[in-house]
Amino acid sequence: MNNKRKIIAGLFTGLFFISGLLLADPKPDWVEGDAGFYPNHQYMTATGSASNAELAKNRALGNLSKIFETHIKESSTTKSDTNVLVQDGSESYSKKHHIAQQIQVRTDNIIHGARIAETWKDSTLFTYHSLAVLDRAQAGNNIKTEMLRIDGETEVMLNRSQSQSDVLFSLSALDKALALQYERQTLQNMLKVIDTRGKGSPSKWSIADLNGKLESKLQSLEIGTAIDNDPVGKLNQFLKSAMGNAGFPAGNGSSAFTLVANLEVQDLGFRQGWYWLRGKLSIKLVEANGRIRGRKQWPLKVSALQHNDAESRLMTQVSKTLNAELKPAVLEFSTGVR
Repeated sequence: MNNKRKIIAGLFTGLFFISGLLLADPKPDWVEGDAGFYPNHQYMTATGSASNAELAKNRALGNLSKIFETHIKESSTTKSDTNVLVQDGSESYSKKHHIAQQIQVRTDNIIHGARIAETWKDSTLFTYHSLAVLDRAQAGNNIKTEMLRIDGETEVMLNRSQSQSDVLFSLSALDKALALQYERQTLQNMLKVIDTRGKGSPSKWSIADLNGKLESKLQSLEIGTAIDNDPVGKLNQFLKSAMGNAGFPAGNGSSAFTLVANLEVQDLGFRQGWYWLRGKLSIKLVEANGRIRGRKQWPLKVSALQHNDAESRLMTQVSKTLNAELKPAVLEFSTGVR
């Protein structure tokens, strides 16, 4: 009798298992492939999976956003190359391009209107899968709205640059207009991918023309250099190199501005097998009348197995910092940022 009961119980268990499989939702095509109901020519899609439904939805929307973020990252940086030649005590610079823009585009505005179209639970693995979709036409309209905003801000900056008598204020406004158009160019490239016609919406301003205007304005701004403190003896060379990289021509004693650099170095000694140095690099822009237009400083810290190597690494940091931060700092001075 017991064996008969066991057999009957086993049959019921098997029937329940089979009926559960029959009643369970089949795996949707989009979990491992294309979403048939949301064709690629009409929708942009992304999936996400997690142990609970809400997290799966959030990941799907996040992955949809990453599609745009990846495209932005690939097309958002322009490079700058500067060669410094020292001959007979004088320095000359050869630069291919002095503009370096890191574009920041907010993807949340671009994916506005995205939605979770489907969610499926894998009962075997206890995992939820979600499908996020965004209509390509909606994405295109979102991008065009952002481009209109950028064009409006660009026009304001260009008008401000033309109306300013202060050369630094004018430079700062023109530089912001150029940065905005780099941002717009990234959106334009993205729009050409989303738009099935592949045309996008060209800007009425040419980045090449704006670059030329900025280059001319930079060349008209002569900035002299001075050193307050330089314990290593290379700061003046690095400062002039960074100025050339930023597009500022070397000035003389009669320049309207003087860029003063200062380097303080503290030897922290030998600790745990390493030589440590701490530094503080600072610059200030001074007008001919003695007015300080702005200040900026950066903390530095390096270590090395040999003391000479630590000093060399510190000066490498000084050079990198000046080349990366000098131009933004000077343009900040024009707006009163300290």
